[in-house]
Amino acid sequence: MSMVVAKIDWRQLYTFASRQALLGFCFDGIERLTKEFSEELKQNPMGRDLLMTWMGAAQQIRRQDVKVNAVAGELYSKFREDGLRCCILKGQGNALMYPNSYSRTPGDIDVWVNASREQVTEYAKKHFEIGEDIRYHHIETSMDGVQVELHFFPCSMNNPIYHARLQKWFRRNVDLQCSHIVGLPDGAGDIAIPTTAFNVIYQLTHLYHHFFDEGIGMRQIIDYFLVVNDFSKNVFLDTDFSNHPVPLSKEGSAAFPKPLSPQGIGDVTAPSRCSEPLRSKDGGPSKVSPDCAGWDRLDAIGDIASDASVSFASTTDPSASTALVVLQRELKYLGLWKFAGAVMYVLKEVLGLSEDKMIVPMDEKRGRLLLAEILDGGNFGRHFSKYGGFTHQSMGEKYFLKIWRNMHFVRYYPAEALCEPLFRTWHFFWRMKNKK
Repeated sequence: MSMVVAKIDWRQLYTFASRQALLGFCFDGIERLTKEFSEELKQNPMGRDLLMTWMGAAQQIRRQDVKVNAVAGELYSKFREDGLRCCILKGQGNALMYPNSYSRTPGDIDVWVNASREQVTEYAKKHFEIGEDIRYHHIETSMDGVQVELHFFPCSMNNPIYHARLQKWFRRNVDLQCSHIVGLPDGAGDIAIPTTAFNVIYQLTHLYHHFFDEGIGMRQIIDYFLVVNDFSKNVFLDTDFSNHPVPLSKEGSAAFPKPLSPQGIGDVTAPSRCSEPLRSKDGGPSKVSPDCAGWDRLDAIGDIASDASVSFASTTDPSASTALVVLQRELKYLGLWKFAGAVMYVLKEVLGLSEDKMIVPMDEKRGRLLLAEILDGGNFGRHFSKYGGFTHQSMGEKYFLKIWRNMHFVRYYPAEALCEPLFRTWHFFWRMKNKK
């Protein structure tokens, strides 16, 4: 590490961090270097101008995080007061896993509302300013200057078979995700966020979708690294099955033992088997949903407890082995197995994830492709130099450039790559038909 610090090109690192939306995260690392490698930094100083620029960017990110947290807490309270159950996806929940939650560059606020499309649309028209364009899985609006997406469901897939399976899995698990309450930093309020067991599948699906859409960046990869790390840590340490997703395939579902518990940030409140449902006046069901739990029914996974086919799980805990076996089966059932292997390769090569924590074996061939796309495209593919720089082209040009790009992936992910232009074309006409 001393040699690395002594040879870092600081301006090149700043450019990389800017392209990947990691300026705050990397500045946290720089602050650590000043304490642990002060002599090396004297040999390779950053330069005052760059240091002040970077420090200003980090402070701006912190202010944005504070504002987004405040809006997220207010938004969640508003939905609860109006009798709607919901949870906040990705950003604000992911930030809680970081050593410094204010170092993560925030995006918009994604709210998954446990209601029908018609109910969510009607509510949005009544309480928010929305445009004419309503997308298949969300409505875009804003609150106090922060972009907000109200989701009918968390994510979609291009292949109709896998998409249908994924939506079924979402519907089975929405009640538990809306019951998993955490506290935001500095008293910004309480919000519901998905459990890590849910996120280990959902956020992988989100990465997969954006890989074919416009690209993914290193910020999303770091988010998923923290999810996988938390999943593996908890699944090997505990055998409480009360907060696990409901199975989709017959064998069972992904599992981990307890809800996310970020160090030093609030308390976590998670109902056992959803046995303490929120009443209708608080936006909850009047009785416990029969599909809310599922992993507390140990007989649901008893048939596969003897399956020890997890080749990389170095544990004698049968429940942990079972959880990994079930998770792998769910990934295959949802068409995510190959992409999961690619992501594991990137997590190991870039972030040092140990093999005993991987949810599937690495896929080096697909992993190298994924890493090349991340490094070239940057955050959500905004910096692609190849594929004709399609993210900055007009709608018509982008349509064909996206097809050309995704044809490069047919040999690796045929189901999604071949269906992507079909889904996108269908979605275009769907949006035209469903304009406000």
